[in-house]
Amino acid sequence: MAKIAFWITAGPDQAPKAMAGLRLAQRLRTVRDQKEVEVYLFGPGVRLTTDPNPGIQEVLQDLKLADVRVGACPANVKQMGLDEEQVMASGAVLRPAGEVLVELVDAGYQIIGV
Repeated sequence: MAKIAFWITAGPDQAPKAMAGLRLAQRLRTVRDQKEVEVYLFGPGVRLTTDPNPGIQEVLQDLKLADVRVGACPANVKQMGLDEEQVMASGAVLRPAGEVLVELVDAGYQIIGV
């Protein structure tokens, strides 16, 4: 079975684009029973975790309920002045982008950029 990772760089200003990738990840896991699906928020994408848009918060919650691992870049969180606790409350795990990218590639994931 395929291993798929969504690398989300679209932020709240591109909510429909970001939501498409997030929702697809969630549905691959819940509808198609794809076991190995991950999401990583990078650059402006980390802002999704704290954005008040109810649609974004709903899909992040749905990812958590579907056991889709969501990561976020701690350096970007710091650069953007976001509260780490609030970011993690969204379900995102803070892990360095370079480390995550290498692990995904080494594990054979197909990385889809959004």
